[in-house]
Amino acid sequence: MGGFSVVVLMSILSFIYLFFIAVFAGVVLYTIISYIFQGIAIMCMSKNMGYKYPFTAWIPFYNKYLLGKIAGNKIMGVISGVLSLISVCLGIYFFIHKNSEILIFAAIVICLIITFITDTIIAHGIYKSHIKKCGDILTVFNILSLGLLRPIFLFIIRNKQKKVFVEQ
Repeated sequence: MGGFSVVVLMSILSFIYLFFIAVFAGVVLYTIISYIFQGIAIMCMSKNMGYKYPFTAWIPFYNKYLLGKIAGNKIMGVISGVLSLISVCLGIYFFIHKNSEILIFAAIVICLIITFITDTIIAHGIYKSHIKKCGDILTVFNILSLGLLRPIFLFIIRNKQKKVFVEQ
């Protein structure tokens, strides 16, 4: 009877382990897909605005600045890009040292929350400039999905802008 309980316990633990692997793989897949959608959206929007180098939309952290520039709020773009970089660096530090520093974890969470807020403000500015009627609705869905729908919304509205030329 003892052998059967070990088999049942190992089956449960294997299922939990496979579940966490599947969730991690899903997160990685979503991150790659959303980065591609957001990169295409930023590239098309910056090309429509007459930006000289639209391919810079693929540079990590700099693309946050470009989003701010497209929204007409460069400061928020800089803040979002810097906080994203800080949160990635703190996350790598936290992972490498594997210590239970609550302050580092709290700093990561605070950076991510502020980044989410700035990204939402930037996206709302883009939504309002591209689609005046639905901008608030898209922002509400963006907040309710915790930002998961933002790259998709940006991708959908990427070509719905009048051609406006900005300074280089």
